[in-house]
Amino acid sequence: MAVINLLFTGTNYHPHDWPTERWRRDIELMREASFNIVRLGHLCWDSYEPSEGNFTFEWFDEVMDHFHEAGIQVVLDIATRPAPTWLHKKYPDISLTDTNGIRMEAHSRYMEDIGHPAFQEYALRFAEKLICRYRKHPALYAFGLCNELGSGAPSYSIAARNRFIEWLRHKYETIGNLNAAWTTQRWSRKLASFHDVVLPVSGKVQGAPERVLDMWRFYSDETLAYMQKLSTLVKKLAPGARETTNHWSENPGYGFDYLKQYRDIVDLPGIGFYPGTNPEDRRALTAACFFMDHRTGELDEPIWCLEFQTGDFGGYGSPRKAMRMYAYLSLIYRSQAVCAWTWRSMLGGEEQYIFGLLDHDGVPGWKYDEFKQFSEEFKLLQSHGFPRKTKPEIAIAYSYESLKVMAGNRSYYKSDYTHQVLQAYDSVVRANLDCNIVNLRDMRKDYKILLVPGHAVMDKASASAIRSYVEKGGTVIMTAYSSKVNEHNQVFDTTLPGELSDVFGIRCGAFTRTRSHTPSENAGGLEKAELRLERERPIIQLGESQHTPEIDYYEILEVRTAQATATFTNTLELSPAVTRNRYGKGEAIYVAIPAETSFVSSLLEQLFPERGIIKGPTTPLGVVARRLEDDSVIFVNTTGTDQTISLNKPATGLLTGRHFDQVMVLSGYEADVLI
Repeated sequence: MAVINLLFTGTNYHPHDWPTERWRRDIELMREASFNIVRLGHLCWDSYEPSEGNFTFEWFDEVMDHFHEAGIQVVLDIATRPAPTWLHKKYPDISLTDTNGIRMEAHSRYMEDIGHPAFQEYALRFAEKLICRYRKHPALYAFGLCNELGSGAPSYSIAARNRFIEWLRHKYETIGNLNAAWTTQRWSRKLASFHDVVLPVSGKVQGAPERVLDMWRFYSDETLAYMQKLSTLVKKLAPGARETTNHWSENPGYGFDYLKQYRDIVDLPGIGFYPGTNPEDRRALTAACFFMDHRTGELDEPIWCLEFQTGDFGGYGSPRKAMRMYAYLSLIYRSQAVCAWTWRSMLGGEEQYIFGLLDHDGVPGWKYDEFKQFSEEFKLLQSHGFPRKTKPEIAIAYSYESLKVMAGNRSYYKSDYTHQVLQAYDSVVRANLDCNIVNLRDMRKDYKILLVPGHAVMDKASASAIRSYVEKGGTVIMTAYSSKVNEHNQVFDTTLPGELSDVFGIRCGAFTRTRSHTPSENAGGLEKAELRLERERPIIQLGESQHTPEIDYYEILEVRTAQATATFTNTLELSPAVTRNRYGKGEAIYVAIPAETSFVSSLLEQLFPERGIIKGPTTPLGVVARRLEDDSVIFVNTTGTDQTISLNKPATGLLTGRHFDQVMVLSGYEADVLI
C-alpha cells in the first residue's frame, strides 16, 4: 500500500549547477535523509530554452525520472524570472528602467518588466511548453507559479507609463474624475487629458500622495494579473496538478496586494521561511510567522515553506538545534512542507556564500544531519493532527495600501506600518492563539475579535465591513494612525476616524508627539536637526494596572457616545487612552496609541473572558505552544535557554521519550509533543 504523506521535508535543488554524474549521489543523500519532496526548475529559464524556440527539456526529463525512482515528489517551478539574456537583447524595452528614466542592463536577477506584453508573450509560451511536458509525469506534485513575484523593482519606462495611463482610464473613466481624485488643483497640476499623466517618481523626487498610491495599485494589479495568467494555464493544461508559489507580496520596496485576489490564484499557499540565523531577533522571528499567516489568509489549506533558511550570506547557519526548532515552529503556523534553501552551497553567482545543507564541495555537514533528524521525526507526527487545521477566533486586518501610504508619507506616519501590525500580531502570539490575516473588503469568516492596527487608508468598502461586523455583534479594536485618509489618499474632511467616528463614538483631532518631531521636508529653507528629545513619557491606567508603553505618539480623543475605559494619568489633557462604544450588537474599541505588544496584550486579557475566548497553553515568554486535535500539545522553545513549563497532568514527550509529572524543562531551541 502506498504511503500517503501528510508532512513533507526536502530541499531546493539546482541540477543545472552540477555535473550529471553528481545527480544520483545527491538524490541518494536526500533519500537517506528521509526527504519526500524537492523543489526544482526555478531561476533557469535559459537552461530549458537556451535560444528563442530552441527547447531542450531532455536533460530535465532525466532529472525528473531520477526523483521518481527515488520516491521523491517534485514541486516544479515555472521559471519565467529571470528572463533569458536573449530575450532582453531581442526586446530591450523589457529591461527595467530606473526612476531617472535610464534603462538598466540585465546583469542580475529580477530585471525584467513583468507587465510588458513582449515579456509575457514569451514567458507564457515557455510556461505552456513546460506544463505540457511534465503535467503527467509521475514525480510531479505541484507547479510553482514562478519565483518570488513581488521582489525586485518596478519599471519606470515609457511603456510602463502608457500602461499606467490605460489603467487610470479604466478606473476613472474621465479626466475630471481623475483630477478630483488626485487633487490636481494643488500646485497648478491639473490634467487636460490622460496623456498628461506621468509616473509620479522622478529620480529621488516623489509626487503627491494620491498619485503615488495609484501607481502602487497599478504595479500590484499587474503582478496579480500575471500570476493569474500562470495559474489559468496550469488549471487549463494540468487540471489535476496543484499550484503554489513563494511570492514576496510583503516586499517593502515593491510587493503587491496579495489578499485582494489570492483566493482565485493559489490553492496551496507557499512562502520562503526566513526568520534569520539569529533566533534572538524577535522581530524577524515574529515577522516570519506573520507572513505565513498572511499567505494563508482565510484559506482552509496548509502552507508550504518552499524555501527554508539553512544559512545566510556569510553566515554558515543558525545555532545548533535552531534550524530544527524553526521547522517545528513552522508546523505550529500550519506548515505542511519544509524545503531547505538550499541543498548545496553554490560556487558562484549572486548567492555564492549562502550556505546550504551541503558544503561547497558537496560534503554533508551537521546541518544535513539536523535536517535528517526532524525529517525522520516528522513521520511520528502524522497521526497527531499535522498539518494543523485551525479555526481562529481572532483576525488581524492587513492593508497593502496602508503599507504604501505610511511608507510614502514619512513626515506624518512616523510609526512604521509593518511594525504596528507585528506588535498587534505578537500580542496574539503571546497568548498562544491562532489568528487569520484578513482583507477587510473580503472577510468571509466569523471572528470574535478583529484587530485593525494602524490602518491609515479607510475606503468605504473597508469601513462598511467594520460597521457591519460590529453591528452583528463583533468586537473591533482599532489603534492610532487608523482611518486618516480615504481611498484616494486624501485626508478626510469629516470627523476622524474617517467613515467610522459614529461606530467608535469619538472624535480624534489633535495628537502629541512624545519625542521631538523633525519632518523630512526642508521647510523654510533651513536644515532642521533631529534632536531625539523625549518630551514626555505617558502613563496609562488600564483597570488596576499602569502601563508606560514605548511610544512616540498618542492621539487626544474626545468621547461622544463612547466611554473611556483607560486614561493617560500624567499628560496635560488626561485624555482617554482607550474608549469602548456599543454599536448595534457589538462593540468598537479605539486605542489612542500605536499598537504596542504589552499594552494590546493587557487589553486582550480583559476581553478574552468577555468574548468567550480560551487562551492557549500557558508558557514562558518565547515558548510557543498549541493544543492539537488529539489533545496532545506541541511546545517549541524559540529561546536559547532552558524554559520551565507547568503542566496540568502527567505526560510523555513523543520526541524526547521523557516522562513529565508537574513540570517540563525544555532546553534551548528544543521542541516536543506531549501525549
